[in-house]
Parts: sequence; C-alpha cells; structure tokens
Amino acid sequence: MNKALIYYFFSYFVVSCALALVLVPLMRPLSFKLGAVDRGTGRRAHSGVIPRLGGIGIFLAFVIPFGFSLTRGEWDAFHDNMVGVLIGSTIIFLTGAYDDIKGARIRTKLFLEILAAIIIYAWGIRITIISNPFGSPIDLSWLSLPATVLWIIVITNAINLIDGLDGLAAGTVILISATLFSLSGNNFHMQLTYVILVGSLLGFLRYNFPPATVFMGDSGSLFLGFFLGSVSILSSHKATAIATLMIPILAFSLPLMDMFYAVIRRFYRGVPLGEADKEHIHHKLLEKGLSKRKVLLVLYSLNIFVLIGVLLIIQRQRDFSFLGLVFLVALSVFGLRMLGYIEFLPIAKEMHRNFTVGRKRKYFNYVIRRFKRNAAKSKSLDDFWSHLTELMQEYNFSSAEINLKIPDIDNPVYAFNNREEPGKPMTLAFPLVSSDNTHMGDIRVSKQMDDDYFLCTAEMVRALSEEVSRFVTRNLNNRD
Repeated sequence: MNKALIYYFFSYFVVSCALALVLVPLMRPLSFKLGAVDRGTGRRAHSGVIPRLGGIGIFLAFVIPFGFSLTRGEWDAFHDNMVGVLIGSTIIFLTGAYDDIKGARIRTKLFLEILAAIIIYAWGIRITIISNPFGSPIDLSWLSLPATVLWIIVITNAINLIDGLDGLAAGTVILISATLFSLSGNNFHMQLTYVILVGSLLGFLRYNFPPATVFMGDSGSLFLGFFLGSVSILSSHKATAIATLMIPILAFSLPLMDMFYAVIRRFYRGVPLGEADKEHIHHKLLEKGLSKRKVLLVLYSLNIFVLIGVLLIIQRQRDFSFLGLVFLVALSVFGLRMLGYIEFLPIAKEMHRNFTVGRKRKYFNYVIRRFKRNAAKSKSLDDFWSHLTELMQEYNFSSAEINLKIPDIDNPVYAFNNREEPGKPMTLAFPLVSSDNTHMGDIRVSKQMDDDYFLCTAEMVRALSEEVSRFVTRNLNNRD
C-alpha cells in the first residue's frame, strides 16, 4: 500500500472519528428529551441512567464521509452495490432509532429486517456459493435468497445481542472490520469503507468505553450488524472460492457463538427467543469477578486471536480444513463449559425427554379424540363404560370413580381399578357439569406419582366431563 493511499485513508479516518467525537455528545440531551435512556435494568451490565441514542452519532459520522467518498472517482459496480446497502442499512437504522425512542415489537423489527435484506438481495448482493470442507464449493441456486436473508438477519441480531457491556459491540465491530479489510484484497473502495466505519466507532468509543456515558442503542447495533452482514458478502467474493463465507463466519465467530447459545438456552427454558437475559458471555465473565475493563480485554483478545487465524488462512491461501473446524467447535464448547454456561449432558437428556413427551402428547390427543368420537356413538351404558375403561387404560390410571348426585342411583356408577393402590398416589378430582351448569356429580382419577405426567390434562378433563355429562343427561331423558 503506497503512502498516497495511506494518507487518503487516514484523512477519511480522521474525519469520521472527529465527526463521532462531536456528534455523539450531542445525542445525550436529545436522548433525555425523547426519553431514550437506559435505566440499568434487564440485561445491561450497568447502573444509573444512560442515554442510548449514540447510534445516531455513529450513523451520521459514517454516512457523511462515506457518502462524500461515493461522489469521488468513476461510478462502478461497487458504487451500485453500496447504494443498495445504504438503503437497507438506513431502513434498519431508522427501525432501531424508533425502537430506542418509542419501542417496537420484535415481529415488526424482524419484518423490517427481512424486507431490508430482500432489498440487498434484489440489488445483486447475494450468497451464491458456500464453502464445503469435504469437497468443492456448493452452488446454492434457488437457495441463494433464503441464505442471503438468513445470513444478514443472523449477523444483525448477533451484533445487537452482544451490545450489553460498555464498549463491547463497538470494539467487536472494529476488530471484525479489520478482518474484512484484510479480505478485501486490492479493492480500494471496500477498504475505505471499513476505514471510515472504524473511525466513526473509535470516536464513539471515547464515550462508550467503561464507564460509558452514552450507549449506541438499537439504532447503532442493528445498523452495524446489518451493514457488516451485507458488506461481508461482498468481501467474501474477493477470497478464494473455498473460503467464501467461511472466513466471514470465523470473523463473526464471537457474536455468532453468543447468539447461538442465547437461542439454545432460551429454547431449552421455554422462554421467548426475544426475551433479554443476563447470561451472555460478558455476563458470565462479570460473574467470575472480572471488572468491565478486564472482560473487554478478554473478549477483545479472543477476537484478535480469531483475526490472526483468519489472516493466516488468507496469507497461506489454504482451504479451511475439517480439522480446523473441529478445533474451533471444540474450543468453543470447552470455553463455554468452563464458564459454566450450560450443563450439556442434562440439556441432552432434557431435550430427549421433551421429544418423548411431545410424541406422547400427540398420542394422548389422538386417544381423547377417539374417546369423544366413540362416546358419541354409544347406544348403551355398557358400551359407554367400555370406551371409558379404554381411556383409563391408555392413560395408565391406577383407579377411577364416577359418582352422580341423582336420586335412586347407586354410587359409584363407574369404578375402575387397574392395579393395587400406588405407593405415591397422585389424585385428580373434578366435577361433572351439565350444559345448563347443573352440578351432576364428580369424577376422581389417580395414578402413580413417579409415573408419566398427566399429559393433556385439560383436554382429558374437558372430554370426560362433557361426554359423561352428555351421556348421563341423554339417558335420564330417555328414562323419563
């Protein structure tokens, strides 16, 4: 790289950094005026009231010099591509700013992310092939659209999720940008893009490094994630064919890993995927007693380690081997296990159990529907009791009893005993109510406590109550 080019890059870097240094502080009074502040609750690792519109300063500090750079020189394919990227990124930036100020539903944000990603695809920025550690690259063909949209959305939300500690998201994006800068080869315009982005983020870090006085908010994190997700596709096209998208995946490995485990643990616990928690990697390191600055140094070091690995791969022009992939996965699992992130064996057992319970639930739903269908067709009391007994056996009940509050009827009218009384009985009792809300009697069922759970209990109770009440009422009317 010649001196003239270095000076050219440096001038844009200084301008973007200076703009951020000036614009970001102006976002503080604006944040308080609009109520866009973070009060230190939720997943944020801070206390006090902090303004969160710093992302507006980042956006302006990047777009102003970058937009000016697009007006310089001849218009080529890069300029065409970046117009599409800027349109999509602006949509996401405005979405994040609205969320910071007013609050937006997760579905709304996801819809707009998909819409913006489709715009990127329509502009011609697409993932057409992916790396294959075992052979030739895979041509995606018609899968190019979902792969492109998925990649951009995943990166967008991965950067958004790691923005939970002062300086973490900005520093991570700087290191990722350095990696993508190396991927750009001799593409002057692409390299300038990353230089301007890094300048705007370094200016922002002046106010976001612990202890932070301003946050980038969703306007910043979503914009950065979407922009990087889009331009990383362009950068990967400059790498060797086998490395296409594999090297960007390595560059984004820390935020991707953090997001992956966030999804796994939330799915495992049955909570909404969009629900914030305080169990990201930086939270775990804080729990170990490290200060915010030490946590940042640890995570920055991990990013630098990955960056060096990516640079070595590019320099040697070697395929990303299967052993390298295995090493990365093993290192990730070991590191997360050492942090006490997830107990993998219990999770595997729980997932297997949930799968088994899910299959049983489907079966019991079928059993209940079959009972209701047969009960409706029953012509005699014995026929109805036989179908009821079949239901009791399918549910593996120890005993069941039906008592009616009707004159001249001996109770119980129905009794079922499948085995001896369990040592740890679990009993469920519920009333029989007619269509006119008359209390007709009661049903009591029991089974072994350490046996299977009462799957589809609500459906079973409703079916028993409705069908028994309906049959009894119909027979009483016939008797009258």
